[in-house]
Amino acid sequence: MKHLIKKSNGQPVVTTDVIADEFGRQHKNVLQDVRSLIDSGHLGELDFKPSSYISKQRKELPCYELTERGFLIVMPFIGGEKAKDGQVRLVDSFIRFREKAEKEAEIRHQRDVARVEYRPMSDALKSSREQEGKETEYFHYSTEADMINGIVLGKKSAKFKKENDIGKDEAIRDYLTRWQIKAITELQRANTVFISMGWDYHQRKDSLQGIYNKNFHKPLMEEQARLNE
Repeated sequence: MKHLIKKSNGQPVVTTDVIADEFGRQHKNVLQDVRSLIDSGHLGELDFKPSSYISKQRKELPCYELTERGFLIVMPFIGGEKAKDGQVRLVDSFIRFREKAEKEAEIRHQRDVARVEYRPMSDALKSSREQEGKETEYFHYSTEADMINGIVLGKKSAKFKKENDIGKDEAIRDYLTRWQIKAITELQRANTVFISMGWDYHQRKDSLQGIYNKNFHKPLMEEQARLNE
């Protein structure tokens, strides 16, 4: 799929050369239309930015980047043999870009939540072992993480990292899908409660597997099917 919209300074924009191509007009004419709207004050400073692009002849040529608001202001004045189709494609592209950005923001939030929720589970494990007069080593924490990863991902952390070319010191959560993160976060929360209740490893694992099967197995399968389309 041709990407019509790009990100510039944190927001979606479309360049005038793309508009010209989508609307079936010469770029110099689109530039003239945009400059006229700038001169008349209809396009404000936040609506556009001078930029450049590489032509098919490998030359760097001037263009403008237009924000979504800028494009919507310019759109009625452009015309062209493909104007109606171009309008639909570009408006739809802005909508898809926003939807994708919202989903990515949600996933980043969920990753942050998963990161925060890991600490209470670790603290509960350490407290529980201290009450039993036991030391808590690094592998005790990794065992808990591997148990939950094994339920949600079907494999331990090390194997998942190897299969997905993830660095040894990188966090797995940064490579997970929305439902994988959600499942891991909820199982971490449940495991914190189970540890505090004094349940042993196998009792906790069986209960967490039951929670996963009931609440997350189907959504994860559906999510994977959508990603594979």
